[in-house]
Amino acid sequence: MLTLAYGAGLATGLLRIGTPLGMAGLLAWTPRAGTLPGLVAAGAMLGRVGGEVAWLAERRSCAARLPEARVRLRVRLREPVAPEGGRVAVEPIGAGCRGSISASWPPRRALPAGRTVVALGRWIARAGPAGRPGGTLVITGTDSAGGVAGAGARLRTALARASTDLYGARAPLIDALVLGRRGAIDPGLQQQFADAGLVHLLSISGFHVGLITAWTFLIGRLLRFGRSRALLLAAVMSACYVAFLGWPAPATRAAALAGVAAQARVRQRHVHADSLLAATCLIVLLVDPWAILDLGGWLSATALWGASRFSRWTDRALGTSFGWRTLASSLGATLATAPITAAVLGTVALAGLLLNFAAIPLAALAVPGVIVSLAAYPIAPPVARAFAAGAGLALHLLELTALAGARIPGGHMAVEPGTALAAAPWVAVLALALWITAIRNTTAEAGRRLAWVVTLATWGHLALRTPGASADGQAGLALHFLDVGQGDAAALRTPGGHWLVIDAGPAGDRSDAGRRVVAPFLDRQGVRNLALIVVSHAHADHLGGVRALLGRFPAGLVLEPGALVDDARYTGFLAELEKRGIPWHPVHGGERFALDGVTFTVLHPSPRWAGWGEDVNEDSVVLLVEKGAFQALFAGDAGFPAEKAMAGRLPAVDVLKVGHHGSRGSTSDAWLEALRPKAAVVSVGRNDYGHPAPPTLARLRRHRTDVLRTDLDGSIAVTTDGVTMTVRSRGRRETFDVR
Repeated sequence: MLTLAYGAGLATGLLRIGTPLGMAGLLAWTPRAGTLPGLVAAGAMLGRVGGEVAWLAERRSCAARLPEARVRLRVRLREPVAPEGGRVAVEPIGAGCRGSISASWPPRRALPAGRTVVALGRWIARAGPAGRPGGTLVITGTDSAGGVAGAGARLRTALARASTDLYGARAPLIDALVLGRRGAIDPGLQQQFADAGLVHLLSISGFHVGLITAWTFLIGRLLRFGRSRALLLAAVMSACYVAFLGWPAPATRAAALAGVAAQARVRQRHVHADSLLAATCLIVLLVDPWAILDLGGWLSATALWGASRFSRWTDRALGTSFGWRTLASSLGATLATAPITAAVLGTVALAGLLLNFAAIPLAALAVPGVIVSLAAYPIAPPVARAFAAGAGLALHLLELTALAGARIPGGHMAVEPGTALAAAPWVAVLALALWITAIRNTTAEAGRRLAWVVTLATWGHLALRTPGASADGQAGLALHFLDVGQGDAAALRTPGGHWLVIDAGPAGDRSDAGRRVVAPFLDRQGVRNLALIVVSHAHADHLGGVRALLGRFPAGLVLEPGALVDDARYTGFLAELEKRGIPWHPVHGGERFALDGVTFTVLHPSPRWAGWGEDVNEDSVVLLVEKGAFQALFAGDAGFPAEKAMAGRLPAVDVLKVGHHGSRGSTSDAWLEALRPKAAVVSVGRNDYGHPAPPTLARLRRHRTDVLRTDLDGSIAVTTDGVTMTVRSRGRRETFDVR
């Protein structure tokens, strides 16, 4: 109760709910200090004070004080920098602020941790949870480097070099397993682990700290330490390891659990599991108040609660064998975290229920093997390589397990994130599972309750199922303009249930809109394959996410302009098509095809047009989509020259996907006069280009066009039966007559 009350008060402080004086007065009221209401009020008031203190400290942080402009800073590297650059933590020196910040380092020579560098760049501020100051220092150049590294910095550099030398291309995975640095892991591998329900193995969590604690305890016992001394040694070792990592919330909770459990063992106390979890969560909040808003911390705590709760029932009802305990722990952790992952991430991976039987033993062997190999490398390289070979084999088997799990049909479920509705079904499932496994239930009673749940769920599914409905629950033609940030992505569903994708958003080193947005959206619609993928042109903000889709959904055909572009992303895309045997066709203006009563006409480009090959944007595929009286036009990044080339061939349309994200050089008055769109969609995100340009928006308003923007309205859906069209976006719904 104290932990819950303290956390609630802390959250009100961090979220700035109410005034400090008013909240303190409200929370200070209590009948008697020794009563339960008194305990709750005292805990909440202390939490509120903790939240206010955390905000005061945050105002002095570098993330809050750096100006959002070009800066020249002396910074100390908290982590080593690889030759290829990447994201690292740096600490500004002499900037009148405290704490470290995240920096995007350009490709340069490798630099060790602890080195002091004069960096030139731009601070881009981005607020975190509850408006907490944050951002990225985008470094464009460095002037000089010097300084003496401390012991911790030298250790980080040594570990990074040992990881690279021992594990080669697998070094980013090693950094994630041991140091918690996931930024350099291949996004495809991360997605496979996520889809298989094993992503928790790629981040420093209670599982990793638990492994280190368990192995240290085992070594202590082999050295003939008493049980209490071995437990204390394990607790101290886990605390030192978590301190080296910087006290991330999930690992801090695990280290606190090891310490409290060891202390309870020494004092011969029998501790209730839920009380132990509550105490360790309170310790985490005292160490880092912002952990109350940390997704990893919530997942760690709920996973441990679920695993403990369900394994206690199986221990009593079914026995304490490895199989039952693993199944119960896996089921409990999955169901307990499902409402959170569904609401925040939009996915629930059920495949992990079975895969954990293989993955957990493999990780239990791999992690200590990796740690021993890294520790032994400076002293005895041959010994280190021997351990690395064994750990590498376990890691390879772990990767194969994730790959197999990601391919299990229905192994992961995608839902629409960001809403309470996404979490509601999983809250119900968790509640039913707790009802079935009520702590006093026998196996017979649990079986009876399970039978009732399965029977009623089956009938409920049959009653709610609508025969003949399309995958997204709508009839007719549906156009979905997806919010992928600064880029374009649209998914179309024909009346016959076939799906097409026009562009798939941007992709870079740290984010892939195809994997992050488009593929989960298609998963939520029950899509199994794509009839067609159209790539408007070869720029990364349109083409980038396509490769993620090619690896996830079989595609019948890919269309694109066919202009040869000297870009590694474009050539890699073509190589991927050849590797997968996917048909490819370079389109030309005038080509026409139909699918399920929907007609598609290519209006542009043609190699014969005057501007061919001069600008990739102007060679964009411009596609007209028609269903009955409804017409929509997708303009890619076509600008004034392409618009002029299409003059005289433009029909009136109902929906216009605005060209080039609403740039100043697109969507002319003549273009709008010819098209006369009822609604225009601007696919845009945060950018430095000034998109959408005010003159372009002014032209759209002059032509009385209803403008929707993905950066303001979120993903936008247009459905039509060929007679009317309905436009839906965030908090908005409007129907138009298209006849």
